[in-house]
Amino acid sequence: MSRTLTTEPSRHMGDFETSGIELRLRHSVRLGIWKRLLWRFVPAALMFVILGSALLEAAKRIPPVGGALQSPAIVLLFTVAILFPLIVLSARKVLALTVGFEMAHLELLGVLSSAIAKRDDATEEHNLRVAIMAVHLAVAAGLDPRLIRGLFVGALLHDIGKIGVPDGILLKPGKLSPDERREMERHVVYGDEILQDSTWLHGAGRVVHCHHERFDGGGYPEGRKGFEIPPEARLFAIVDTFDALTSERPYKQPIGLEGALRIMERERGAHFDPAYLDAFKKIAGALYTKVVSIGSEDLKELVLELIERYYTKVDPRRLEI
Repeated sequence: MSRTLTTEPSRHMGDFETSGIELRLRHSVRLGIWKRLLWRFVPAALMFVILGSALLEAAKRIPPVGGALQSPAIVLLFTVAILFPLIVLSARKVLALTVGFEMAHLELLGVLSSAIAKRDDATEEHNLRVAIMAVHLAVAAGLDPRLIRGLFVGALLHDIGKIGVPDGILLKPGKLSPDERREMERHVVYGDEILQDSTWLHGAGRVVHCHHERFDGGGYPEGRKGFEIPPEARLFAIVDTFDALTSERPYKQPIGLEGALRIMERERGAHFDPAYLDAFKKIAGALYTKVVSIGSEDLKELVLELIERYYTKVDPRRLEI
């Protein structure tokens, strides 16, 4: 992506300083984290209250403290008065730190996606489209919601390994020789090496490493077959191919919806997982209209909506096309 996820064409997703996107994302991230904090802190606060009440009950037996602590209401109020400020202060500090970490993750994602786009001729729109379509297909196919985060990030970064491919091969205008083809195919291995030390990007590695595997075992780098291929990668292969067929490239004109689906149907059980292909065909028309046929600014808006839902932990099964 030469431009990513901003309201200004000259900026990329890592440039948050004056962008309205920063405020929007921070609000979404903060809201999601507050939900998680409440889920974790309310039980903890109740435990503190119970423990504090027990301690104060014990203190009642120590004169002259005990005389002032005979009322259960006073005991409860005294406990809350002591513990509540500490809980709120801790929550605020945890919130600030967590928001910072989450925003740093988003910024890192933007920087990496920008680096990929500047290294390759792939357009910004391709990476955005496949990320959007991958999430929608995952929802339609009933993919485990816990895998959707890695799928989304992996879709944006699926060709990150091309950073390691020599210019003479990556940018060669003509047909690649067999040796050059083998080197090009190593971009999935380079992608692994780039992501391997990142815990946050670990889930994305399943897409990066396996998105060129084929259901019949004829893909690369390992020739995995069928369900040996991670579900995220089997699913992503479908949307990546669909976008390649239906979008304009320097060497080809776009193919229409029906033509693209006919070509993909011929690869049922060969390139594509039949179950995922069936799920995709049910939503392909809507995706073609609402994703493939729109401009970059509308694509950015759709991606931001996915990020907002993603980081606020809304159940992805509620997402609608």
